[in-house]
This record gives sequence, structure tokens and C-alpha cells, in this order.
Amino acid sequence: MAQLSMNKVIHAAVRRDLGRFEDALASLGPGDTARAADLARAWENFRFQLDHHHHAEHEVVWPALTAYGVDPALLAEMDSEHGLMAAALTEADAAVRGLVDDAGATARDRALASVRHLRAVTEPHLEHEERELEPVIQGDFAHSPEAKEMEAGLRAGGLVRAGVMMSWLADGAGPAETDTLRRLLPAPLRVLLLGVLGRGYRRDVASVWR
Repeated sequence: MAQLSMNKVIHAAVRRDLGRFEDALASLGPGDTARAADLARAWENFRFQLDHHHHAEHEVVWPALTAYGVDPALLAEMDSEHGLMAAALTEADAAVRGLVDDAGATARDRALASVRHLRAVTEPHLEHEERELEPVIQGDFAHSPEAKEMEAGLRAGGLVRAGVMMSWLADGAGPAETDTLRRLLPAPLRVLLLGVLGRGYRRDVASVWR
């Protein structure tokens, strides 16, 4: 099985959560504020992960790719798409969190429409990024000084944040994503991140999808 890049593993988790939220909102009973609160809790993690991913690309990944020789105009296109996604995320964030106070049919339909809109602008961007940048990320760049500096920058968030992120990536992952995580994370680190530091994610977020 071919190993994916971490970027594609993250993209898979984004797609997975967008599908989960769309399905959950479509089936949310009017007035079910308890389920709405669960979804809002899971949403907070998703919103953070997607927002963090965009900022990390702009602040860490794009400068590394630019230094390596990737066309800055292409990366500017990616940032423009990030802007559309950020606006859609802000709209969806307000709608989903608002269900905690009002889970009526109108509010539910508004939240569902906003998540569908976010999905509609996110998936083409992920496909565009994978089409244009995956060949670079998986090519000689992976062994370059620029890649090493990029990886150091991406690790700057600390172990606790990494534990939550890796638990999110692993939650419901397919065979290719699971295999990639196993290859990238040595067993002791995997136990620490997923087994120990990921407990909060399993309790507060993964449980929402069970």
C-alpha cells in the first residue's frame, strides 16, 4: 500500500468530518438540544483543526515551497481558496454553535445548508491542492533542507496539540490513512499521542460519532 503524505491524511479527516456533520445535521430532530450540544463540541475541534491547517500552510508550508522553487502565483491561488473556505467556515461556525440555544427546524436547516456550502467550497480546494502540490511534496522536496525546516515548524504546537490532532486523524481513518500514520509514528510515540494524550479527544469528540 502506497504511503500517503500527512497532508492527504489531514484532507481525508476534513472530508470525513464534513460528511459526518452533514449526515448528523440532516437527521437532527427539531428541538434536540442535547444532540446539538454534542455536535457543537465535535464541531469546535473540527473548526480548530481546519483553521489551524490553513494557517500552518500559509505561515510554514508555503514559505518552504516558495524557497524550494514552487510558483508563488500558484500558492496565491491556494490562499485565495483558503479565503473562501474561511468565510464559509465562519458562517457554519455560527450556525452550528447556535443550535445549542435553538435547535428548531429553521435553525437546523440553516446549519445544514452552511455545512453543505462549506463542503462545496472545501472539496474542490483539497482536490486542487492534491493535484498541484502532492507531486512536489512526495517528490525530491521531501528530502530537501526546506522540507526539514517546514517539518520543524509544523511540530511547534507541542505534544498535547499533536495528541489531539493525531487522534482526530485516526478516528474513522481508512486503511491507507491508518497505514500512513503507523509508518510515520514510531510505536512508543503512537502510544503516547493516541493512547495517552488523545484520551480527551476520544471522550469529548469521538464519542459523538459512536
